[in-house]
Formats: sequence, C-alpha cells, structure tokens
Amino acid sequence: MIEYEKPSGGFPVWLGILIGLLGLAVVAWGATRLAESFGGGPATTIVAGQSVIVDIESGSSAEDIGNVLADAGVVERASQFESYVKANGLGFSLQAGTYELTTGMGSEAAVEILRQGPELKDVYTVKIREGLWVSEILQFLSEQSPHSVDAYATALLDGSVVSPLFPGTPGSLADWEGLLFPANYEFFEDAAPATVLQKMATEMQLRVEAAEWNRMEELGVTQYETLIIASIIEAEAKLDPDRPIISSVIYNRLREGILLQIDAMLVYGRGERGIPTNADKQSSSPYN
Repeated sequence: MIEYEKPSGGFPVWLGILIGLLGLAVVAWGATRLAESFGGGPATTIVAGQSVIVDIESGSSAEDIGNVLADAGVVERASQFESYVKANGLGFSLQAGTYELTTGMGSEAAVEILRQGPELKDVYTVKIREGLWVSEILQFLSEQSPHSVDAYATALLDGSVVSPLFPGTPGSLADWEGLLFPANYEFFEDAAPATVLQKMATEMQLRVEAAEWNRMEELGVTQYETLIIASIIEAEAKLDPDRPIISSVIYNRLREGILLQIDAMLVYGRGERGIPTNADKQSSSPYN
C-alpha cells in the first residue's frame, strides 16, 4: 500500500513549508481562477501525442468532422481536414462513432482510422470537482474504473506521469497536489492509470501556460509557488472579496517569517476533513 506522504525537496524554508500546503485541495481551482484573473482564459495550445476521445455523430459532413477534430487538437485546422477528404473522395467512407485519437496526428492518419470505424469499447466519464486532495482524486478514479488507488498512485510516482510545473521529480503524492486539473474527462474503459492522470496533468499545464505571469515574475514568484499560494487563498476564502485580503495576509506573514496559521492548512496537515481544533492550532506541524 502506498501511503500519502508529506512532500520532500531542498527548497527555501518558507517554500518547504508551503509545499505541504499544495494539498489544500483547491490548488487546481485556485490556478483556474488565477489564470482567469490574469486574463489567460482557457488554454488553446495543443500538446501533441496525447490520447483524446472524440465523438463523430451520424450524418456529419467532412466540415463537421474537421471542426470536431480541430477542437480536440487532432488536426491543426478543420479546413485542412476537409480539403484532404474532398481531394481524395473519402467523404462517404468516414464512419460515425466514438474514437480514441491522438493530438497532432494529422488529417491522413485520422481519416484512416475513421474509415475503419470505431472500436466497440465502453467509454466512461469522470467528473473531477474542484477542491479534492490528490488522495481523494485517486480514490474517486478507482471507484470509476477497474484500477486500484495503488495503481494510480504508482503511475504518479514511477515517472509514468510528468508535469513541467513541478521543479524536480515528485517524490510523494503530496508533490502532485494542484497539478491535476479538475474537469470532466472521457476515457475508454481500458485506459491505463498513467493515461488518465497524464491527461489531467497536461490540462493543468496548458491552463497555467495560458495565464499572464508578468506580475508574478515581478514579485519573484515562480509558477509553482504561485500555485501553492493560490491553493491557500482558494481553500480559505469563502467569498470573492476575501481573496485579496487573504493574499495580503499570506505574503505579509511570509515576509515577516511568522506562522501562517490558516485553518485550511491545518485541516490538510491533519489529513482529515473538518474544523481545526485548538490542538491543531497549537501543534508544531509545518502546516501551522
């Protein structure tokens, strides 16, 4: 059984403390808000080589299919796909159905698969909501698929899943907090744990890359550190007006080198949901 460990790494003292705070569960949601607040909006960049599920409806024209494939990142432009299909007289040979394709594979490769028809495999949808710790995400995934929590945890820790957002090699599950984007995903029932988790990690990477980071760079804060701070803010804030106040408190306390003493951090440090107790607040936990 792989246990949920506190993160490790040779970072500055204040960052070493904050790494544990990544588990505040809503890092991903915080990063989403962060991207929106910086004017980044939804990601548009496509990473080639990623598995993607696409649905081709019955009666779709070459133009319709091209739009679906372009939106999924399978082809660069819908018009290219449409032109290729028409130039080769293949419009009537493309079959409707659910397909597992690869981003960046191009029109020719996609057409060949669509001509063969879909594989008869079940597709399942997972809805990862904002605010889950990594341990909770893995538990949820195991309940929606034939794979165990350990299988998902192993994929995160054996190098099968990568994220350029983490400064180094993740050594514990806690290092993955905030790096798996919460959203709705579709996978074939036989999708490997690494395939599922890499999709989530890549989506987070794209969202972060779409954000405007000039302001954070001026403050000398890295993307990873910003994800950590965003997680604290989102975990603690109850209302939108609370966020700038909490942000100021965090930065001021870090600058002064005093305890952060944020309830959401104490809850994560305890490893159990609920309201922090006086004992939690008096503890010597690095999350205090």
